Amino acid sequence: MNKQVTLESLEDTKNLGIELAEKIQQRKNKEAFIVFLVGDLGTGKTTLVKEIIHALGSNDQVKSPTFTIIEPYELALETIYHMDLYRINDSSELESIGLEEYLNEPNAIIFIEWPENSFGYLKKFNMKISLQHLSKNERKCSIELNP
Repeated sequence: MNKQVTLESLEDTKNLGIELAEKIQQRKNKEAFIVFLVGDLGTGKTTLVKEIIHALGSNDQVKSPTFTIIEPYELALETIYHMDLYRINDSSELESIGLEEYLNEPNAIIFIEWPENSFGYLKKFNMKISLQHLSKNERKCSIELNP
């Protein structure tokens, strides 16, 4: 699935979150499902992740992991990890947070904002979501799904 959509409202973002959650739930294996989120500050990465996490069945309040780096959310059969690598300064920080263990956790769903700050550590993804400002209230969202 390669898709581009324009998001003009929170309702658009919620609907896309539901659609993407359905795609994530259709995964065929039990390996971690890795979602990269790419875009400038304020493009709505965390807002979209929040909508996907709620569509996956979590009732938790989803918050930005900018300062905590990782926020976990427990579901009945899997764990969701929402990561933000914006403040990562070198690869040793990735080791200290145990990134490798998260990536190898069966049944995990891992959302990673700012994957470009992984110092080449992150190379593969199952889904990549790119967001960019079109105007004050519009964002272009490009979705790439790897089989």
